[in-house]
Amino acid sequence: MCSDMTKVSPLKVRVFKTCKLRFRYQYVDRIRSRLRIADTAGSLVHRVLCDIFAKVPEVDRTQERLLALFNEAWDALSPRYLRMDGVDALRESSASLLERFAQQHDLQAKPLMVEPYFQVELTPEVTLFGRVDRIDELPDATLRIIDYKTGTSPDEIDATQLHLYAIMIESELGRRVSEISFWYLDDGNVWITDFTDKERQETRVDLFAAVEEMEIISDFPPNIAPHCAHCPYLHACEVRDEIAKRRREEGW
Repeated sequence: MCSDMTKVSPLKVRVFKTCKLRFRYQYVDRIRSRLRIADTAGSLVHRVLCDIFAKVPEVDRTQERLLALFNEAWDALSPRYLRMDGVDALRESSASLLERFAQQHDLQAKPLMVEPYFQVELTPEVTLFGRVDRIDELPDATLRIIDYKTGTSPDEIDATQLHLYAIMIESELGRRVSEISFWYLDDGNVWITDFTDKERQETRVDLFAAVEEMEIISDFPPNIAPHCAHCPYLHACEVRDEIAKRRREEGW
């Protein structure tokens, strides 16, 4: 394995824990990913939500301004993308979820940080890096992490990424993260929970164990599950026929 394996992001750890075969494709073989047109729309929505809080004065933050930012960004997409099948429906659905966001959440909120990038040396052997969608300061001066998710809220929540964000933020800012949250944009649901001392300790232990395994792993078994349907490496996956069979049988 390559020497930069000690530099890890929350995404890299989540991929490793979710599917070892995708980890191999993405971080060892470095196969080129193949994103869906919906992924581009999702990235654009994230950017617009960043811009409304980072670049627009509070008094000007309205639903109309949010949608104007979206339309400007959408019209700037490449003509090739705009000609793809299904892109008009994506534009409509993306605008709808931003309308819902404006109606459900406070556009005059004052985030402490929007899309900050961190790179933290946890030990001489392990550096954790990544970018967080949003950090809010709570009334008691502790912090809440907000991670925007395009898509609907799943039946089971995997908070690994949020836990690692919290460790990274606390190490860099020297401030306590008390709450972590996913804001699901497609259905408007918000999942929020406390970040406990037990989770704080377990996250560090799990991270160091995962990094150690990354450095010695030689077998990369697949983990076939509904997440495969959205994998950007499905086109190259050696078990994609089995994935297709399972999707038909199980309806995902």
